[in-house]
Amino acid sequence: MNIKWKFIPPGAPNMGGAWERLVRSVKTALAVTLKERHPREEVLHTLLLEAEHVVNSRPLVAREESWESEALTPNHFLIGRSCGAPSIGDYRDEDLTGKRTWRVAQRMADHFWSRWVKEYLPTLLPRKIDGRAAGEDLQCGDTVLIVDSTLPRNTWPRGQVVHTYPGPDNRVRTVDVRTSGGLLKRPASKMILLVPATSDEPTPIEAPRQGVGATHEGEDVGDSGVAP
Repeated sequence: MNIKWKFIPPGAPNMGGAWERLVRSVKTALAVTLKERHPREEVLHTLLLEAEHVVNSRPLVAREESWESEALTPNHFLIGRSCGAPSIGDYRDEDLTGKRTWRVAQRMADHFWSRWVKEYLPTLLPRKIDGRAAGEDLQCGDTVLIVDSTLPRNTWPRGQVVHTYPGPDNRVRTVDVRTSGGLLKRPASKMILLVPATSDEPTPIEAPRQGVGATHEGEDVGDSGVAP
């Protein structure tokens, strides 16, 4: 495998904005999840593993075959498969004060998911795809990712826009999305455009902003941290 490493200068984390922002979202979600809680060591260990699994199960880019195909995730590179299965079982806040450590850890993992998705969503919205400005109206035929913190953990449904509902300002505010589980009506603000209806090329869900986290060919950038 031909791997080319690119480095950033020491003491310049701002040049690694793409991944530093993701690290910050994980830290924030963990801080909120653990606020005023002092879990046992095995509970904390399980929570951190579940948080790792959540982050590495996030979709990176849509597959070319179909909007129903599983998206490419970091786990595909790490372990060869996504393993992004939703959590098994129904866990409630009452479990946080129980003695069954597994249920305590799983409920805390649900809290992490809910908070992390809220932190992660804004990083996906400001972008341009196939010439469309950020926030431009969705169109019928667009392939989208549905981001919703109320969904079960590790749930990243994808679908195709089949109908749009403009608001009083004639901007699309609500859409009907056809998914593998049926037809859903969702706010356009929770839709991440994957493949525009006018294009067959999948677009990376995550992309560093221009000039951030990038190096120029042949540039001497020292021996600092490696961009993941």
